[in-house]
Amino acid sequence: MKEMKSLKDELTNASTKGFGYFMKNVGMVILIVMAMYLLSNPDIIINPSDFLEKFDKHSVWMIVALFFIVSAFYQLAKSVQKQSRQAYKEERIDDVETAIKRNDEAARKHHVELVQKRFEIGPLISNELKRLLIALDADRAAILEMHNGTNNASGLPFIYGDMAYEEISPNVGYAADEFKNFNLAKLPFVSLHYAEKTWIGSVDEVAKDDPYFAAKLRVVEVNYGAFVILEGINGPVGFLTLFFKDEKKHPTKARIIAELNHSSQILSTLLDKVRD
Repeated sequence: MKEMKSLKDELTNASTKGFGYFMKNVGMVILIVMAMYLLSNPDIIINPSDFLEKFDKHSVWMIVALFFIVSAFYQLAKSVQKQSRQAYKEERIDDVETAIKRNDEAARKHHVELVQKRFEIGPLISNELKRLLIALDADRAAILEMHNGTNNASGLPFIYGDMAYEEISPNVGYAADEFKNFNLAKLPFVSLHYAEKTWIGSVDEVAKDDPYFAAKLRVVEVNYGAFVILEGINGPVGFLTLFFKDEKKHPTKARIIAELNHSSQILSTLLDKVRD
């Protein structure tokens, strides 16, 4: 019943509008006819009594004929105007559809190019991580790339991390599955040390700020580690991380930071090629 009432209201509203438009057009035509008649017969204003004396059936038929002629021209003009608007609208729609197709094709082509670049830089990134692993006798060198999964209602992004590249020693197993698409904002350790750009220390130190993150690191046999932020042209692209299984067997902090900074310049440039 509610749907029937809604349909009835819509039809009534449409009919009322249609009748209103019709009466508006009729009134406009009548005003045009009256104006033309007054312009062609100024005596009706100057000497109305003389005009009325001369007014006969012939005059009535002239007024009726003039009414239909003006109505016909008015409706013809309205029809031409409507067709012109419709043609313009269809032309604009075609332009928009063409532009959308062109943008979609350009986006598809750009995506294919980026995929190709990703495949090209993969071996180069792996080689640099292997070099870093060997140079510092570490157990794991990995890149944690950042990406924006979704935004909140105000547009503030949720920053996610994904361990996209990883090289390991024979002493440990791969950890990429443990660090796949996780919300960095939920890790107090990352929030507290992000502004420092570089950090190095034991998992026990991590546990003071973030017991959950420390537990995840221990699951993949990490007891000592370091990270440096990878800076791209348009902002940070992720973290270069280095981990040791044995907390006591690692180079000095100065050497670790020096090697990380050197590798970060190379890796940031490679990852920025993908973003470009």
